[in-house]
Amino acid sequence: MTVIYGKFLISLKRHLADYHAYLEKALAAVKILETVEPQSEEFSDALAELQVCSTVLEPYSEGMREAIDPYTQDLPDN
Repeated sequence: MTVIYGKFLISLKRHLADYHAYLEKALAAVKILETVEPQSEEFSDALAELQVCSTVLEPYSEGMREAIDPYTQDLPDN
């Protein structure tokens, strides 16, 4: 059973590693949005970064969900 889950765990870890980098960028962009004037170039740059991150994060979220699904489904005992 551990071998069966092992491949799903590897997939989940890979998705999480990639997700983490973009999540950090998105969180940094949100901090900028909270602290600078909306009319500033820094605000526009942070908003653009946040939009890119959200676009990239969506498929990683789907991949993580797919990697988690086997843990919630019944697998054969062999």
